[in-house]
Amino acid sequence: MIEPIEIDAAPQRVWDLLRAEAQLGVDEGQATVLSESRGRELLLDVSMGIGFRVQHAYRIERRGDGCMVADRIRPIGWRWRLSNVFLFGRGIRPIEAAAAQGLRNLKAAAEDRSVTGC
Repeated sequence: MIEPIEIDAAPQRVWDLLRAEAQLGVDEGQATVLSESRGRELLLDVSMGIGFRVQHAYRIERRGDGCMVADRIRPIGWRWRLSNVFLFGRGIRPIEAAAAQGLRNLKAAAEDRSVTGC
């Protein structure tokens, strides 16, 4: 389980950054937007190679002047199942670590006042 992260930036700024990053993945053919509720939720399917995908369900909730962002992940595919068996059920850990780093990167970008636009 990935801990939600608090971001000291307007939810719209966080959404714009998140959506722009997702669009890069879509443009490169590595991601598909499955659904979105503008400014609040984004469901992405990210290809990690043949037989392995990860769905990311991002949720943004307003908290005062900032927001809380959560990413619920779900690995999918035969390659995922096979690797998880060989890792004795601990195959989710590197995926969780990567997703948590992604949230920290989003926080840093959103809170960086010197960066304008998306």
